[in-house]
Amino acid sequence: MVIAARVAVGISIGCCVATIIVHGWLERQGAVTMLPVVDFVLATAWPLIGVLVVGRQPRNPVGWLLVAPSLLGPYALMGHYAAASALVTPLPGAAFSAWVAMWGFAVHFYVVPLLLLVFPDGRLPSRRWRPVAIGIIVIATITTIAAMLRPGSADVAIQVVNPIGVNWPSWMNPIGFVGSSLTIGLGTLLAVASIVVRTRRAVGMERIQLQWLMLSGIVAALGVVAALLTRSNWIANEISIMVVLLAPVVGIGGAMLRHRLFDVTLVLNRTLVSLVLAAVGVGLYAAVVFGVEAIAPNSPLGVVTVAAVALLAAFGRDAVQAGVDRLLFGLRHDPYAVVSRVGRHVASAAEPVEALQRLVDAVRSNLRLPYAAFTSAAVTVTSGTPAAGWHTVAASALGQPVGELHICRRRTGERLSAKEQAAIEEVAARAGTLAYAAGLIADIAASRTRIVIAREEERRRLRADLHDGLGPTLAGLTHQMDALARRLRTDGNGELAERAQRLGERLRCTVVEVRTMAHGLQPPVLDQLGLVAALQELVAGYEMPCCTVRVDSDLGALPAALEVSAYAIAAEAVTNAVRHSAAAQVELHLTADECLLTVEVRDDGCGLPARPKAGVGLRSMGERAAELGGRLDILPAPGGGTIIRAILPRQAS
Repeated sequence: MVIAARVAVGISIGCCVATIIVHGWLERQGAVTMLPVVDFVLATAWPLIGVLVVGRQPRNPVGWLLVAPSLLGPYALMGHYAAASALVTPLPGAAFSAWVAMWGFAVHFYVVPLLLLVFPDGRLPSRRWRPVAIGIIVIATITTIAAMLRPGSADVAIQVVNPIGVNWPSWMNPIGFVGSSLTIGLGTLLAVASIVVRTRRAVGMERIQLQWLMLSGIVAALGVVAALLTRSNWIANEISIMVVLLAPVVGIGGAMLRHRLFDVTLVLNRTLVSLVLAAVGVGLYAAVVFGVEAIAPNSPLGVVTVAAVALLAAFGRDAVQAGVDRLLFGLRHDPYAVVSRVGRHVASAAEPVEALQRLVDAVRSNLRLPYAAFTSAAVTVTSGTPAAGWHTVAASALGQPVGELHICRRRTGERLSAKEQAAIEEVAARAGTLAYAAGLIADIAASRTRIVIAREEERRRLRADLHDGLGPTLAGLTHQMDALARRLRTDGNGELAERAQRLGERLRCTVVEVRTMAHGLQPPVLDQLGLVAALQELVAGYEMPCCTVRVDSDLGALPAALEVSAYAIAAEAVTNAVRHSAAAQVELHLTADECLLTVEVRDDGCGLPARPKAGVGLRSMGERAAELGGRLDILPAPGGGTIIRAILPRQAS
């Protein structure tokens, strides 16, 4: 791939050199042709930097988009070849060269907007930008086809005409102008908007790369202004145009290859401050001076105006500097603002872990950090992608260490300012309090889970004792009382026989009550069949909808609490699906690993309402899952229907 890029660049540079030679020969022959200096810059400088990027990142489309303008070298040479055939002497293949000269410049339509759209990682900012990219490609293709077929002459010389020009309706003639305006004009503006979107959420190396592009964009904008002001001076105008063409590619090359060459953030900061001050100062000066001249010509107020503008610039510099600092650095110079912003982000959190996550996200965003994390024994939360070195601040609560706040530096060797350190320490103190609360909640949840598991195990033991111990004993006593009653009746002692019979009846009622108590402690079907067979028995009685049970793996031995909760959740979910979903099929799916048991009931029915109301059944399922430290998810099924999924830990944490 790299070799192909190098070959393309070599051919482009060779074609540019050959074009200059042919142009000189045509001038000596008295033929007038246009030398495409702009295309030469794009055909050489851009592909050269593109080859370097491709060599470093061959899978990144940015490098290949920079290599694409190498097509302009052959385009320029073929245009001059066609001009030589038309102006000096007929040459073979001139018709094809003239045709290419009509549309070979169309690579601009693709490269300029798409390059900015996918910079720096080769991907669009998000899926929402995909229609923009597709639109640019489609419009550029239509414009290119229109250039291939339109009648007329090429830019290199009016004598070079399109050999296959089609005399289409007049309303189709503006296609080229409209297409180029949409791709180069509107497409580039949208691509610049995508750069702004990227910059607002970028951190670390990506943010530095985007700042390189921003700096080069400012230089290119200054070049445009210079080109407009030097139209009467050919040399100065050409130099300004060269700056406009070279600045973006130099910025992209620096961002992709040497983004740590110098502190681009500081340079961009100083540049923006200077430009804003210069623009405001010149604007105010021009407005006041022209106003004074219009009212009172030759008035000395012009000198006073200069002094006033200078004083205004001096006093306004701090305000401009603060605004630019906030744009580039976030709130790193204002620790109280950082703490305030972080507090607002955390205030609406529903639980300490969520609050910790929001806190870490907020401190990373407001300080423009590539990565931030908080670690403790109870919880670990992260935000961003690790980049350079670390700065760690210990967090404590009630005098006890509870964790650490890790801040990733923006660049290797960077030192945090005193204000930044103060803000980070204050945030770490808040994080310590939240981590302590999260630990308490985790301990409570773990204790509750252990209590539930111990309760269900004790219920299992009591059921076994009642069902297998006390129940059979009482049943045996019942048979003995019946035998005693028969013996007394045989011996003619009817009164004692009746008493023995009544005692036997009471014992039989007691046996029934004991069995009822045993069944209430735990569903008997679990002891008799096990969880899987019990669930199969649960769905076997339904003919419509069709209910099935699927088990992906061996569940192994499960705690009593887990079996009871899984069975109860599955029974309630299947009942809800049968009663309310109008489904044709209901599938009960069990999966297990070393840590989790997942119970999933999926139906193909009418699905969830727009605003589902949690009834007794849903609340009961959620409470059973929460008792074990698990969770219950209620989701729409792909293609229609509902999924109820309970994820339960196999043992207490």
